[in-house]
Amino acid sequence: MTKLIYLENMQLLESSARIEDIKELENGTISIVLDQTVFYPQGGGQPYDNGLILKNQDTTFNVTEVRFNEGLVHHIGVYISGKFNIGDEIKCIVEKSRRDLHTRFHSAGHLVDMGLFELGKKWKPTKGYHFPQGAYVEYELSDNVFDESLIKELEMKCNEIIKRNIDTKIMFMDKSEMSKYCHFVPDFLPERKPSRIVLYGEFGVPCGGTHCKNLSEIQNITIRKIKKEKDMIRVSYDVNN
Repeated sequence: MTKLIYLENMQLLESSARIEDIKELENGTISIVLDQTVFYPQGGGQPYDNGLILKNQDTTFNVTEVRFNEGLVHHIGVYISGKFNIGDEIKCIVEKSRRDLHTRFHSAGHLVDMGLFELGKKWKPTKGYHFPQGAYVEYELSDNVFDESLIKELEMKCNEIIKRNIDTKIMFMDKSEMSKYCHFVPDFLPERKPSRIVLYGEFGVPCGGTHCKNLSEIQNITIRKIKKEKDMIRVSYDVNN
C-alpha cells in the first residue's frame, strides 16, 4: 500500500519517495506508483493534485492526474525529460495554487455542514462535490422544513464561523469511535485508507481529504442556491477571495 503522507500533514507539499512501479497506459501516459506520497488522489468530492516528480536536474515527470486504487496511488502523467527506473529515490512537489484552492473548497463544504448544524438543521449529508466549478453538498431531509430565508441565514452563519479563527485538528480512530465526535458517520468509509476524522473545534466529520489549517483561510463563502427535490436538498456554494 502507498503511505498517504497528506493524511498526517495536510499542509505538506513536498516529500521524498521511492518508485515501486512504472507502467505505460493505453493513451500514452505513464502511471507511477510510489512507496509514499503527498499527492492527493481524487476522491471524497475533492479533485486530484497536479505537480512534479523529480529525480535530478535531468529527470522530470509532470503529474497531471492522481488516482487511488486497491491501496495504491497512481501518479499519471508524462515525462518532461529523462526517465525513471523502479527503485529510484525521487522528490514529489505538489502544485501549491491548485491544492490551496481545492483545500479551501473542501473545507468550505464541511463548513456548510457545521453552519447547518448550528442552525439546528440536523440533515443527513449524502454527497459532497467540492470542485470550484459548481460546488455543492447534498442532504437527506429529516425535518422536511425549508424556506428561501435559509440561504442568507446559512451564509451569515458560515462567515461568522470563519471569523472565529478555528484551528483544524485530525484524529485517527476506528469507525466505531467516531460517533463520540461526529454528529453523522456514514455507513460506508473508504477501504484501505487509515480511518480519520477532522475537527473544526468540537465539530467532527469523518474525512480523508485536505483541509485548511484554520477556517479563516476559507476567507469568505457564498451560498449560491438551496434546492429541494423530494426528500433531498442541495446546498450550492462558492468560495471568494
